Amino acid sequence: MAAQRVVIVGGGFAGLSAAYALMKRGITPLLLEAEEHVGGRGRGERVDSFSLDTGAFVFTSTYDTAFRLCEELGLPLVPSKMKFGHHRNGRWVTTTPDQSFWNFVRHLRTAVTMGFLSPSGMRAGSAVMRQIHRQAAYMSFAGDSPLAEIDDDESFGDYLERLRVPGNLQVTLRGPLDMILGDPMPAGQALMRAYIGETMLHSGRVYMPERGIGSLSAALADACSDAVRVSTPVRRIVAADGEAAGVIVDGETIKADAVICAVPGTKVPDLIPDLPEETRRALSTVSYSTGCRVVIGLDHAPLPPGWHGALYPEDDDTPLLLDRCAFLPACAPPGKSILDLLIGRDRAKELIPLDDDEIKRQLLGAARRKAPPGSALPGDDEGLFFRVYRWEQALCMGDPGMLAAMANVPGQMAGRFDNLFLAGDYMRVPSVNGALSSGYSTGMQVADLLESRSR
Repeated sequence: MAAQRVVIVGGGFAGLSAAYALMKRGITPLLLEAEEHVGGRGRGERVDSFSLDTGAFVFTSTYDTAFRLCEELGLPLVPSKMKFGHHRNGRWVTTTPDQSFWNFVRHLRTAVTMGFLSPSGMRAGSAVMRQIHRQAAYMSFAGDSPLAEIDDDESFGDYLERLRVPGNLQVTLRGPLDMILGDPMPAGQALMRAYIGETMLHSGRVYMPERGIGSLSAALADACSDAVRVSTPVRRIVAADGEAAGVIVDGETIKADAVICAVPGTKVPDLIPDLPEETRRALSTVSYSTGCRVVIGLDHAPLPPGWHGALYPEDDDTPLLLDRCAFLPACAPPGKSILDLLIGRDRAKELIPLDDDEIKRQLLGAARRKAPPGSALPGDDEGLFFRVYRWEQALCMGDPGMLAAMANVPGQMAGRFDNLFLAGDYMRVPSVNGALSSGYSTGMQVADLLESRSR
């Protein structure tokens, strides 16, 4: 066992969890990461005494693998039910995820503003909710989620039109997805409904490690430190005649007894030229949103008391605002706070080429023009520090039918390459948990393979 080498290509959540699983089985792999640090879209950063997340920032209720890894690595989880402000029709309304009758009564004005109480809104909203409750067993981001079984060729936009969801309610249903994921309308209906279902079926409960999701990638990196080699881009995975023989990096060919490719799905075909044609077609359905994030350290709370965030679902130019310390107070020193501004869609693509100061100026300016009542958003030159994070490939979205197509890929790969495996968010229900679950299970599968060969 010890003499057999496993090479993992990519040091995001999938690659790190694969390495962690292998090391639990007594196998130290070689994890190759192109960047100067591991963590990928789940990386965190420490600035003075502040803990920042550069990409992913929340776990939902069905993140089973994420919860288990946090427990194993000694990372306490902080539960939360977020209260959000929504800027709709020129005014602010607030929502909480509690679906009780009394909460509905307390937020009757919000329900009217968001389109739930018009005759067409009530009809269409009830239809959406009934379908989600009827398919509750599928509406999950767990590692063994059967969501792919109800994935088909229907887009989320076509789904809303088929149910005759009125425009005002469409904005409500797609608004948070639009601001965080990018345009959800061309994406598959199953995945987008799963995001809505996570809120509806679990009363909006979310969880985070007390110092953010970046602390999980840091803990995994520490546990796998003997396996990691950074600043080592892999140019090609050598695979032919039913075997993966190794990987090519600059100036070196590294032999391997098994290879795990844990890079974003869109990059896989360039690394593995000899992929089965049906696998290549399946990978062509994978796509990612673009995202931009500004993080500002403050000496005061930026949003109204009790608010976790503010959404602008009718505005393509205004970012989602988060008061990170409203739900993770340990991320900042006492009395301090962190304001996150996140934006996706085409707006992120426009911002990414700009310098950090200009991105901060434009996003803060857009937010201040429609500032929540009672907020204290900083000026352009205010703040204890700021950081800008750009993601050309942020969140996995995919075409309609992607989940169903990717569910067939492991069988296709096993029929062509016995010791070459794909791992990543796109191999499960796309999410942090999907990446972790895919990587961990793949690591265990590789360990089983090597063990069987050593007998």
